[in-house]
Amino acid sequence: MHKRLVVSILLVVAVIGGAVVWSSITHEDDGLPDELAAFALETRPQTNRYLFDYTGALRHYEEGAHRYLARLMSRFQIEAVIVSVPALPAGQRLETLAVDLVNQWRIGAQHEGRGLLLLLVDETKQVKLEVGYALEDVFTDAFSGYVEDLQLEPYYRAGDIGTGLIAVMEMLEERAQVKDQGGYTPELIAQSDAALLARGAGAARDLQRYMTDALQSATKPAGRGARSPEEAWEIMLDKWAGDGADIDIDPYTEMTRLAMGPADKPDPRTIKWLDHWRGADYQVLRDGDYAVIWFGAIDGWENSPFLFCNTGDGWKFDIVWQRRLVVMADNPKWQVAQGPYPYVGLMREAWQSTAKDLPLGREDLYRCADDAAIAARMAGLQGAIDRDPTDAAATLELLRLSVNTNQRPAVVRRLIEQAKRLAPDSAEPWKYSALYNVTAFFQYSTAMRDIERFIALRPGDPFGHDVKGFLLYRLGEYQDSIASLERAVERNPDDGYAYALMARDYALLARAASGLDRERYKAQALAMRQKAERVPAADGQRLAWLDSWLGKRL
Repeated sequence: MHKRLVVSILLVVAVIGGAVVWSSITHEDDGLPDELAAFALETRPQTNRYLFDYTGALRHYEEGAHRYLARLMSRFQIEAVIVSVPALPAGQRLETLAVDLVNQWRIGAQHEGRGLLLLLVDETKQVKLEVGYALEDVFTDAFSGYVEDLQLEPYYRAGDIGTGLIAVMEMLEERAQVKDQGGYTPELIAQSDAALLARGAGAARDLQRYMTDALQSATKPAGRGARSPEEAWEIMLDKWAGDGADIDIDPYTEMTRLAMGPADKPDPRTIKWLDHWRGADYQVLRDGDYAVIWFGAIDGWENSPFLFCNTGDGWKFDIVWQRRLVVMADNPKWQVAQGPYPYVGLMREAWQSTAKDLPLGREDLYRCADDAAIAARMAGLQGAIDRDPTDAAATLELLRLSVNTNQRPAVVRRLIEQAKRLAPDSAEPWKYSALYNVTAFFQYSTAMRDIERFIALRPGDPFGHDVKGFLLYRLGEYQDSIASLERAVERNPDDGYAYALMARDYALLARAASGLDRERYKAQALAMRQKAERVPAADGQRLAWLDSWLGKRL
């Protein structure tokens, strides 16, 4: 039986020659290195790192956050750093520590003052966004106050730092895009700030009871849906704007309401685009019970598609697949995830993303038609857990459904830890932890540790080798990816996913090679593509996308 390591954290705050020092000891089982990490005010430990977590509070999001921050540097030359500390030193104010960190670590100094510091204090759940002088025209005091008081701190206090952090990363990137494009005026920035501050935000609700209360709310008799996707879209905009209180049509699926939380509105990043959407032209792309509100193939954040489905009682917004399929790429583009999923066939003109192209089986694909049944099932499972917190079977099943329906990070993370503790010999917690690390925050290296545990527990299952191959592909380890995928096809010779992914691996090896090696890799890429076509139940959509992708690279 696997013995789970007991995590111990030693936090020491001292003043040594004017320098504040924090030290933490953690164990690998909780996602942090098994080493002593020390932080001194005068020195920045690594200049090529942008997130420093001395508490463990961000351990589940560190890899993904670092990717966002690195992109701010590479694309916009903005040096953004996140520091999480256990507590403020005695007698020191949050604002003072933030300024000292910026100065001592010289954040933004090599980039003409284009620096940002997000400081988090775990003990008090305080947040401070310190902005370099060259960014103050766009990253205004009003914007900083919004990020601190309305966007991040409420999630932090509610134990859902992951949701808040994801939102803040995207907001920082959004403002960076404005700065990069230029052409703005103080009046336009002020208008953007006012739109943010007018709406409020937050998730300041105790998450100990969140799942039970939210599920009970989600399983109340749903209102009838709209008669068409267009009507659902317009009603949803009205409700987001606060103008739809007297409308008796319910624009949300049960899973959408659950994922959005107690508030009947989306994240304020979405709300601020209401006026734009009301005046924007769009098409409705429809295939049976699935439809897309479509603004165009290539556009910025403001023109992301919106996904709607017919649940049987009318058309409703489907946030499960919205989060799963619509992927932000380098600004200002968005992409649609590859895979045999609903909606993607309607968005053939979109840029393609392999960021979440996981080999999901039918049991792990959410179906909008089953929405009410899933909500009822989840409510029943949570009730069983409330009655018996040691019910491993109920915990595992609720974890599976919560990951498959893209529930909030705080909820899913709690279920993952419970499942690992209650079912130490089961491979399932590691499977769903790996999937969630990818789908929630692009945590490929973290997911790798999970899937290797899965493989150790279930070595004959091709799924684990397929996922490992995917993760290695995303990490740029193409030869190792091929080796893992070959182990998958040894176990399942009809694994079309593995052949298609090996085709991409070989194509990228060919691009980096020359001479005979290049030709050999090209031939292997085309051979894998042919094998993907010959398997029973070959995925025609995946093959069409693969052909387009290979054509550009070979």
